[in-house]
Amino acid sequence: MVADHPVISEFMAANETGLQDGDGEFSDWIEIFNPTASSVDLSSYFLTEDSSDLTKWSFPRLPLAPGERTIIFASGKGAAGPAGEIHTNFKLRAGGEYLALVTASGSTTPSGILPHISSPR
Repeated sequence: MVADHPVISEFMAANETGLQDGDGEFSDWIEIFNPTASSVDLSSYFLTEDSSDLTKWSFPRLPLAPGERTIIFASGKGAAGPAGEIHTNFKLRAGGEYLALVTASGSTTPSGILPHISSPR
C-alpha cells in the first residue's frame, strides 16, 4: 500500500560521525520521503518534537517529486542555517522523544509519529 502523503522515512539523533551540515557540524537530521504518485509541496506540512505544539516548525516552499527524498537538519539553527540547506528551529534529544510530520490540517501522518529512542551521547 502506498501512502497518500510524505512520511518520515529515517532520522538520526546523536549524530557524531555521519552526515555533516554546511557548517561542518554533525547536526541531527530527518529524512522525508514522498511515496506518492504525484509531487507534493512540503510548505503545507510541519515537523515537531513536541506533542503539545504540532506546528512548531513549518517547511519552506519545497516541492518533492514522486519517490524523492530530502534531508532536513534538526540543528536548532532555523533560517540561520547554511545557504542551500533546511534547518529546523529544534534539535532532537539523544534520549528519545516525540517526532512527527504534521499536515496543514493539524493531523499527524501515519508513520510520521515516532517516539524515538537513541543511545545517549
